[in-house]
Amino acid sequence: MCSRRAVALLALWLAGGCTQPAGPERPISGKQLYEQYCARCHGEAGIPTKDAPTASSLADAAFVERLSDEGIKGVIRAGRGQMPGFGDRFTDATLQVLVAHVRSLPGQAAEAPPPAP
Repeated sequence: MCSRRAVALLALWLAGGCTQPAGPERPISGKQLYEQYCARCHGEAGIPTKDAPTASSLADAAFVERLSDEGIKGVIRAGRGQMPGFGDRFTDATLQVLVAHVRSLPGQAAEAPPPAP
């Protein structure tokens, strides 16, 4: 009887258990997240693209410095203007890595080539 119970518990655990493989956490790249979700409008270096000219310039150091980390996270979650909100798509840890990358953009913009006309 114990073995049936153990097998049943194991089957339940396997059916509804963790979908991620066990092991060390996978690294999160703020740059990769930004390129996937943000660069299409904000540009790779934080300079708005021609397709989204009204997007906030994340290359503007004064603008980015005025924003709190929680403020940036809030905009990512809820959206603003034409920017869609991403809701709960990102964990807090993932959002923090993305915020850190956004904060690095003003320094990168000076090194980036100008956007194509």
